[in-house]
Amino acid sequence: MEKIDTTQIKNWPEGVVLAVSELKQDLSPDILSAEEKQEFDSFLNFKRKAEYLLARYLFRFLLNELGINPAEVELLKEEKGKPYAIYGDELINVSFTHSPELVLCAVSKEKRIGLDIESVDRVINKRVIKRILNEKEWKIIGQEDPLRLWTIKEAALKCAGTGLQTNLLNLNIYKKEKNRYSIRFNDDITYEICSFKQSGHQVALAYQSIIF
Repeated sequence: MEKIDTTQIKNWPEGVVLAVSELKQDLSPDILSAEEKQEFDSFLNFKRKAEYLLARYLFRFLLNELGINPAEVELLKEEKGKPYAIYGDELINVSFTHSPELVLCAVSKEKRIGLDIESVDRVINKRVIKRILNEKEWKIIGQEDPLRLWTIKEAALKCAGTGLQTNLLNLNIYKKEKNRYSIRFNDDITYEICSFKQSGHQVALAYQSIIF
């Protein structure tokens, strides 16, 4: 497990920490809560079990990096599955993502976040891109890397926590500079996007500052 040096990622937002690990199959499920253990046991696929377990190891790893005792933190889910955590009376924002090779976890106490990753070797069919880009976006960013566009919209959905049934055409991407974008959801909510490459993968972080 490794904490990524985000100072090397252009336009990475302050207050968000990120960790990565290659997929492991030999981790003990003893760290899981009773509820997590029940969910873990419900998976029939061994790879899905490994991804789920490693994500929780990464989460606890980042908590330790932040000086927080994982035993004092409760990891929960919103109604549609978006993870978050409670530490005393504090909210900790969490996002997990994985590819066939890697698992990533992002944590923030300052921002609502959503994370997505895809291997750069993955080919996104043009017909798929037509289903996720609306007419306005085609005119502005139709020549962008399809994989980048895919991860941006997936990260925004995870940040919103509305579930993968959300119509991707309702999310409008706007390019600001080389790896910085924004995305507007239903002409109502705006998320900032940091898009970058890491270990042969395209990664997108969607974030929104929390207003107290």
